[in-house]
Amino acid sequence: MKCKEHYLTILLSLPSPPHKGSTVAITVETLADMLFCTTRNVKLIMRKLVEEGLVAWTAGVGRGNPSHMTILREFDEVIDEYFRELLAKGRMKEAIELMAHKAMPQATRERLRVLLDTQFGFQVEETPSSRRDVLRVTRGRKLATLDPAFVFSATEAYFLEQICDTLLVFDPAKKRFLPSIAHAWESNAEGSRWTFYLRKAVRFHHGRVLTAKDVQDTLERIRKVHSTSRWQYEDIERIEVVSDTIITFHLRQPNRFFLHYMSSVTMSILPHDVAFDERAIIGTGPFRMKENSEQVLVLEAFDDYFGHRALLDRVESWYMPERARDERHYMLPLADDAHAEQADQEEYVEYREQGCRYLIFNFKKSGIQHQLKFRQAMRIVYDRLALIRDLKGTRHLPADSFLPEKSSQTLFVEQSLEQARALLAESGYQGETLRLYYYDKRDENSDATWLQERCAAVGLTLSLHPLCITTFLDAGAVEDADMMLSGEVLENDIEWGMLRLFKDEGTAFFRFLNESQRALIDTYLHDFVLLQAEKDRADVFDRIEQLLKDELWMLYGVHMKRTPSYHRSLNGVKLDSFGWIDFCKLWIKPAGNLER
Repeated sequence: MKCKEHYLTILLSLPSPPHKGSTVAITVETLADMLFCTTRNVKLIMRKLVEEGLVAWTAGVGRGNPSHMTILREFDEVIDEYFRELLAKGRMKEAIELMAHKAMPQATRERLRVLLDTQFGFQVEETPSSRRDVLRVTRGRKLATLDPAFVFSATEAYFLEQICDTLLVFDPAKKRFLPSIAHAWESNAEGSRWTFYLRKAVRFHHGRVLTAKDVQDTLERIRKVHSTSRWQYEDIERIEVVSDTIITFHLRQPNRFFLHYMSSVTMSILPHDVAFDERAIIGTGPFRMKENSEQVLVLEAFDDYFGHRALLDRVESWYMPERARDERHYMLPLADDAHAEQADQEEYVEYREQGCRYLIFNFKKSGIQHQLKFRQAMRIVYDRLALIRDLKGTRHLPADSFLPEKSSQTLFVEQSLEQARALLAESGYQGETLRLYYYDKRDENSDATWLQERCAAVGLTLSLHPLCITTFLDAGAVEDADMMLSGEVLENDIEWGMLRLFKDEGTAFFRFLNESQRALIDTYLHDFVLLQAEKDRADVFDRIEQLLKDELWMLYGVHMKRTPSYHRSLNGVKLDSFGWIDFCKLWIKPAGNLER
C-alpha cells in the first residue's frame, strides 16, 4: 500500500494527474518536496515504484538535469484500489482525507464518495469468535462544545447524554421523573430541602465508583467555570454530603421545579478526581468516549454501565462538510444480495420538532431595529406561509409559538409586501445596510437568501453573514449583527427547555435582548418555580410569548418536520426530541434471519 500512497501523492502534486503513457520531466529535489523526504529516500521510493510496475524511471544525467517518469497505470485505477484497501483495513480517516484532497478531480471525488457511502449506516464486523455492531453517521459541521456547563445545541446535548448521566431523567410521555444515578429522592414540605439517594456501584468510565462528592464537585464546577446555565443553581445555599450515597441540597427559598434542574444535561455528573477534558470526557453513561477529534467522535459501549448495556458496540460520527446530513442516515448499506432484495422495504419515522425557527433582533446594538414600525415591516417580509410555499422541504407548519400544538390553532393570513414597504418608510429607514447573521447550514442558508431577496423587494438592504455554530458563544461573535435567523429544538422536558430558552446565557435571547427586556421577562418568571400546577406554569409561558408577539422582539418562523428512513432489519427504533434514535436500544437483525 505504501507504494500506491507515494504514487498518488506524486500525481496529486502535479498540475493535473497525468494519464497512462505520459512522461513527466521532474527533478529529484522536486519529488523530495512532494514526498516530504530526503533525496536519498526519493531514489529508494522510485526504485520501489518501478518494481511495482507503477512508473518507468530514467534518471537525469548531470547536476540539475531533470529525470523522466513515465506513468504506467491510470490514476483512477490506482486510487480506486488504494481507497478500497484503506476501507478494508478500517482506515476511515485516511480515506476521507484522501477523498477531500484539494487536488482531487471532482469526478474522482464523487466516485470515491459512492465507495465511502458503503461504510456508513450500520455495519457488522465479524470474526470467528465475535460480532461487533457498529453505527457510522455523518455530520455536516464541526461539533460545538461538549462541556455540559456550556452545551447549547441539540446534537451536542444528545451525544453528551450518551456519555454522561444525571441524577434522574424526565419521562415526557408520563410527565414524571425516573431514577438514574439517584434511585430515590425526597423534599421537605415547602420544597426548600432536597435529598437524593444514589445507587451503589455506579462506575465511571475510568473505573472508580461514583460517590456524593462527585455530585457536589459537578455543581461546584458549574459555578467555578461561570456556566451559562448557572442560573439554575443560584438558589442552592449549601450542599450537605451525608454519606457516599446520600446528598442534600439546602435552598435559599422553596423551588418546586428543582427536579427539572437536576435532570438537565448541565448536571451531567463528572468525576471529581479527573480534570475535565473535552477530548476525553469521563462519565457514567452507556457509551464511553474512545476518540474525539475534529474529524470523528467515537463512542464505545461501556460494559460496566449500571443500566442496560447498549446493544450497539460502537458509534462513530464523522465530520464530512461536503455531505449534508441525510434523512436516510440510519440506512443499512446494501452490501450483498440478501440485503439488496430488501432495498425497497424501508421503514419511516415521521416526527415534528418541538421548537421552531425564528428571526430575532439585536437590541443591544443601536439601529432601526428599535423602531416598532420597522419590526412590523419585517413581520410581513418574514412571512411564514410564503417561506413554506417558496422553500418547502422540511418546513412544515407556520409558527406562532415555540410549541407546534399551539401554532396549529392559529389562523395565518399572508400580507402584501406593499404593506411592508409602507411601514418601512414610516419607520425612518434610510437605506442603510443591515447585517443578518445565521448558522452556516443548508436550510439556514436557504432561509437567509430567501429573506434577503424579500427585503430587497421592499427596498431594504441585507448583507448575509454565515456563522459557524462553534463560535456562537465567543465574546463579540454576534455583537455586530442587526438581526439573526436562529432556531430552538426543545428537549424532552419541554418546560425546562422553555425556561432555559429565556434564562440561559447561551441562547440567542440572552445574546440579543437588552437588560431591560430580560428584566421584564424575569418579572413574569419571578414565581415560576413556586408553582406546582403545570397549567399555571404554562400560563406564564403563554404571557411571555404574547409579550414577544406584541412587541415583535422576535418573529416566529416555521416548525420543522423530519422523516428519516431506515432498513427493516434495524430494531429498537425510537426517536428522541432531537430527532436522534436512542443508540442504546438499537440492534441489527442478521440478514439470514430476514423474512422473505
